[in-house]
Amino acid sequence: MKAKLIIGAAAAIHAIAFVLMLRKVDPFYHLFYSFAWWTYILALAGINHLKARNSLILDRPREALWAFLFSTPWWLFFEVYNFRLDNWNYAGVPFNPYVRWPGYFVAFGTVLPGVFETRTLLQNLGVARRLRGKPIAVSASLHARFAVIGALMMVGAAVAPLWMFPFVWTGLIFLLDPLLYRVGAREESLSGQAEKGDYSTIAQLFLAGMICGLLWEFWNYWAGSKWIYAVPKLAFLKIFEMPLLGFFGFPFFALECYLGYRLFMMARQRYLEGNAPRLLAALLLAAVYCLLIFSGIDRYTVWTYSL
Repeated sequence: MKAKLIIGAAAAIHAIAFVLMLRKVDPFYHLFYSFAWWTYILALAGINHLKARNSLILDRPREALWAFLFSTPWWLFFEVYNFRLDNWNYAGVPFNPYVRWPGYFVAFGTVLPGVFETRTLLQNLGVARRLRGKPIAVSASLHARFAVIGALMMVGAAVAPLWMFPFVWTGLIFLLDPLLYRVGAREESLSGQAEKGDYSTIAQLFLAGMICGLLWEFWNYWAGSKWIYAVPKLAFLKIFEMPLLGFFGFPFFALECYLGYRLFMMARQRYLEGNAPRLLAALLLAAVYCLLIFSGIDRYTVWTYSL
C-alpha cells in the first residue's frame, strides 16, 4: 500500500509540476529538473518494490542514502573536466547562493539513484536478464592495457579537448573496471562478468543510460534553470538541447556510474564502516570539495542567473 501511495503521489506531483512549469510558476519553473527527476525516481522505486522488493530507495534506504550522497561528488568530477572542455553551461540558475548551492546538490544527487532505479526496473521487466555471449580471457596484461588506454583517454580529453572531449565518457571505464576486478570485486566488475560470458549488466546499464539520457535532455529542455551545450564538431541535429551524436555518451556514462559507485562502496565498507572519526573526516573533506567545485561552476560554467 505504501508503495502504491508513493507511485500515485509522485505521478500527481510530477503532473502538477509540469503544468506549473509550463505556466512559468516558481519554484516549479526554475527548479523543474529536480521536481521531475525526484518524482520519477520515487515512482520507479515504488514500482520496483511492488514487482520484486529490490528498490534502492524503498528496500535499501541506507544504501540509497549513500548513493545520493556520493552522486554529487561523483558528478562534480565531470564538472571539473568541463572547466577545461567547456562543453556545457548553465543558464537561469537561482541568483541567491543559499538557494543555488543546495539546488546543485539536490539536482546532481539524482544521477546515481536515477540510473540505478532505471536499471533495476529493466531487470524486473526481464530485459537482458540472461544475456550470454562469448567469454573473454581476462589477465593482468589485459587490465594493464585497459588502464593505459583509459589514462590516455582522460589525459587526451584534457590536453586536446577540441577533438578528444568524448573520451571523458569512456576513459573511466578502462581505468575503474580493472581496479574493481583487482581489489577483489571480480563478480561485480564488468570484465569479471564478461569472463563468464555474462553481459546482462552491461546491456542493462547501456539501456538505463540511454533512457536516463533522453529524460535528462527532455526535462532539461523545459526547465527555467537548465544547461546549454557548446559541443565542438558535433553541434548539429539537436534533440532538445543535445546534439544527436551526444546521446551515444549516456550509455557509457552509466557504466562509469556503476563502476565508480561499486568502488566507492568497497572503500566505504573497508575504511569507513564502524570508524566514526574517519567517516566524519571523509564527509567534511567531501563537503569542502563540493563547495569548492560549486564555486568553480559559478565562476566558469554559469552563464546567467535568475532573480
